[in-house]
Amino acid sequence: MSKGVTFKDNLGPVNINNENRVARSSILGKLVEIIAISNTESCNLSRDPAEIEIKINFNDLVTHRWLVDEYVDNSVLIDSSITQLNQLINNGSTKLKRQMKMFYRNALSDFGISSKPFDLTKLKAQSDNIVQRVMSLSSEFVRASSDLQAGYYDEDINFGIALITSYSIIECIVLENPNDHN
Repeated sequence: MSKGVTFKDNLGPVNINNENRVARSSILGKLVEIIAISNTESCNLSRDPAEIEIKINFNDLVTHRWLVDEYVDNSVLIDSSITQLNQLINNGSTKLKRQMKMFYRNALSDFGISSKPFDLTKLKAQSDNIVQRVMSLSSEFVRASSDLQAGYYDEDINFGIALITSYSIIECIVLENPNDHN
């Protein structure tokens, strides 16, 4: 009799992690800390989401559309947290974007989406799954970060990851910029 696990009729990637990891500092972990301790009561909602709608429609984002709403609802918190990150870590936002781009490319790879030439049709069909994968990779990364000390709740981490992912979508780090595909 063979041993192992069989996934019958599986349509997506399966990722099983059982390795022991050493906790290390991370930019994502630091930003989640900043977001978790920030005041969210006085968020200014004066952003115009017109460009955002074009990006969302271009990428056919449906079930994770709520992330964009989180960005609009919390834009001041996100902007002030990024400013604070840059004060704490030299080029922190650049390093953050670089890491999120790596998560995005990893997610594209997980769904077999070519980037040279870019398979936009396949991206549009998998955009929600790709965003979910980016969030999962980010969450795993932050939870393994030594920056996140006791006192931060799962809800803080989930909220922070949602805001970081929404920021990455708006900044065209995650998903595609319509202007790049004319």
